[in-house]
Amino acid sequence: MQQQHQKHVESLILFEQTSSWIKTRMNSISEIKKFIKMSLDLFHILQFVNNFQEKEINQEYMEKLGTSQLNMLANDLTKIDHLLQFPNWNEANKQLFQIFNFCQTTKNIHQRDSIKYKGQIEQGIVQQQYQYQYQYQQQQQQQQQLLQNDGFKQQEFPQEFQAEIWSGTRFIRTKLLINLKNNNEIQYIHDGSIIRRYDQVKDASIRPEILTNLEQIYYLQWKGEFGNNKKIGRWIATWMGNTLNGVGGQYTNDGKKHGKWKELVQNYQKEAQVYEEGEHDNGLRIGDWKYNYKDEIINGGIYNYKGEKDGQWTELSKKFWDKSQIIYNGEYKDGKKVGRWVIKYEGVEIGGGQYQDYHPQNNLFGEYDYQSILQQNSQVQQLPSSANIKVDDIANSNKFGKWIELSNGFYSNSQVSCEGQYRNGKKNGRLDIWWKKNYDDKIKVQIGGGSYDEEHSFKIGKWVELSEGFWDNSQVILKGEYKNGKKIDLWTIEAFGKSIGGGSYDKDDSIKIGNWIELCDGFYGAAEIIYKGQYLSGKKVGKWDICYRQHENQTFMKIGGGLYDEITSVKIGDWIELSDGFWDRSQVTFNGGYKHGKKVGRWSSYLKKNYGDLKNVQIGGGSYNEQKSLKVGEWIDVKDEFNAFQQLVYKGEYKEGKKIGTCMEIEIRKNQTRGIVNYDI
Repeated sequence: MQQQHQKHVESLILFEQTSSWIKTRMNSISEIKKFIKMSLDLFHILQFVNNFQEKEINQEYMEKLGTSQLNMLANDLTKIDHLLQFPNWNEANKQLFQIFNFCQTTKNIHQRDSIKYKGQIEQGIVQQQYQYQYQYQQQQQQQQQLLQNDGFKQQEFPQEFQAEIWSGTRFIRTKLLINLKNNNEIQYIHDGSIIRRYDQVKDASIRPEILTNLEQIYYLQWKGEFGNNKKIGRWIATWMGNTLNGVGGQYTNDGKKHGKWKELVQNYQKEAQVYEEGEHDNGLRIGDWKYNYKDEIINGGIYNYKGEKDGQWTELSKKFWDKSQIIYNGEYKDGKKVGRWVIKYEGVEIGGGQYQDYHPQNNLFGEYDYQSILQQNSQVQQLPSSANIKVDDIANSNKFGKWIELSNGFYSNSQVSCEGQYRNGKKNGRLDIWWKKNYDDKIKVQIGGGSYDEEHSFKIGKWVELSEGFWDNSQVILKGEYKNGKKIDLWTIEAFGKSIGGGSYDKDDSIKIGNWIELCDGFYGAAEIIYKGQYLSGKKVGKWDICYRQHENQTFMKIGGGLYDEITSVKIGDWIELSDGFWDRSQVTFNGGYKHGKKVGRWSSYLKKNYGDLKNVQIGGGSYNEQKSLKVGEWIDVKDEFNAFQQLVYKGEYKEGKKIGTCMEIEIRKNQTRGIVNYDI
């Protein structure tokens, strides 16, 4: 037994040494890709070990199995120089997250001397070992085939996502469709109209950037040259056809950024004209980088030779914009946040907390303690395919102690913060939600909160939550109960302190069931819109009504709705829908038909001038084709900014979703032509 234990130790040391060797080889992009591919191989091996570890088999067999698998692990690590490239970095990051968990599990097998096993292993378990080995070999072959065929896949499209844009007083959300044509042209489609179709996928093995910022989709273009399907030479950016001053930089002949660059932040738009300026070395950020906001320089920090943030940093939030000037101050060590970090809004400290220090020698991968993450392995498996998870984000999940954090949608009219405790990077115990109505207010008001399970960090018990778009004129909260992180039983929806909707969740699956009253995404004081209908097994079915009231003391009036298919839960038949920017001064509706969840045939747009009017005035419309639900023929489109004081429409022609010929902007009240645009046929 002692000899077996010694083999355990030797295998573990070999594994740790090899892991350390890998880290020294991660100084170039190609080696990172090799590491990712190697990690996918390790994932299956360690998963195999984990399957047996969970079965509480006897000590002798566990030791034999553990030694065998660790030796396999060490042997596989020597193949790194022969591994294929993995072209999908985002997907690889998610796999790496799981691999760290399972590697921690493997390590723990050799640390759990105190675990009591139930007795001798049953004879059938040996046969099961061979079955798992066979499955592992099959998985390896499938993985190799997957990697050879992976890249930018046609079958991944179309994809639907939700974008939002600032209207001057509130955010308006709208649905967009991204499609990939056979000629590798990326199309962005809004309500049957192709609003962007200039992006071409040059190299199908490399996943291109997909824009999700609505203004960038409309206005941003990058211009430069390609060589061997890679960006080379000088590239510049334009906005609404005008060159952005100094934005861009140089690419090497193998498509890597090099030298001085001026880049747009991810959230760049009219209300967030922020740039990042610094230097690239063979695709890696190095040295001093700064932010440029309204021609004011904000010192960022230093990237080391490996492209990692190091030392003191000032970071702008990912959603930084004119009404949400949030800045984080703190320290990085080898790309990991350490020590105290402060959150400031418009220069005033309003939050922050502590990160544990980074000690590589304490952990198998030179990372933080992933045992806490391992306990949530079921949650890891449920990550959505579209999640953009980075290894750095995972390594930074080492918060501890008291934290005051800001809501994702924090801005001047939505100053919401959360106050609670972290332990091992997980929320723990009581969390309170606070709201400050105005910037100058001295006192915050507690408006929500609940508790997290001490062991697994699941939400438990009674909770009061805020709607995603909570702000001063949309004070919507949700009240109900959690069990093991899942919503159960009755949940109520309140607006401005009064119950307005809600429904029930199934106790087992936490899916919506029965009758529900839901609020529209943009619900606020001048657009109090609700949806009334039924859920079956978490899907909308049958008749759903759209109701509206102009003031909270009025009765809701039905102004739209239609049918959902009983099986597929897609829209069918005749529907009356509301415009994305519907409110009391812009009561625009659309009438038409759905087939298999897609708009088809003739659709008309109407305006109701006043609340309660029985008569609607037709202001536009046109037709969708049945094959792809794209706009065709003559159309009169309602402009996004349409309202009672500025009734603007576009009159023109479509061909397969593309505008062609002459398009006129018309003010329909005065019957005036405001402008003319010519589109290529």
